Amino acid sequence: MDTPPVAPALTPAQFDQCSIAGTLALIGEKWTILILRDVFSGIRRFDDFLTRLQCSPAVLSARLKTLTEAGLLRKVGYREPGERERFAYHPTRSAVELLPVIVGLMQWGDAHLAPCGQGPAEVRSTVSGLKVRAALVDEHDDPVQPSEMRLISLLSPNAAD
Repeated sequence: MDTPPVAPALTPAQFDQCSIAGTLALIGEKWTILILRDVFSGIRRFDDFLTRLQCSPAVLSARLKTLTEAGLLRKVGYREPGERERFAYHPTRSAVELLPVIVGLMQWGDAHLAPCGQGPAEVRSTVSGLKVRAALVDEHDDPVQPSEMRLISLLSPNAAD
């Protein structure tokens, strides 16, 4: 693959507008990604997250609060008979839009970190039964190779200075 030209350094104002930096500030922490993975697997309740993730309750509580405040999860109250009200966490449309990123991380981990290139799970279509994969496509859903891409800055060099 050809090496792309080196882009000039971002100004502090441009860095603050960087979508990748902003996204990582929100979801880049390990437990956040794992919570989203589990939400997409159908986990909804605090105790179920704790059992599956094996993180501290304080960490889980803080991450769920951040995801809820950011609009990625929606809290839905429920009450078991004789118990206090608790909350289930459901993905919002915004969270669902992150699903290709989560699938892509899983695929990369399977290919580069898992023994024999196979992880412990795979994503399959409920319609066709075929494996689902994250892929690069253009706005017409035609496949795009990395060598066929380039980053076009929408910010002028003096933007937000």
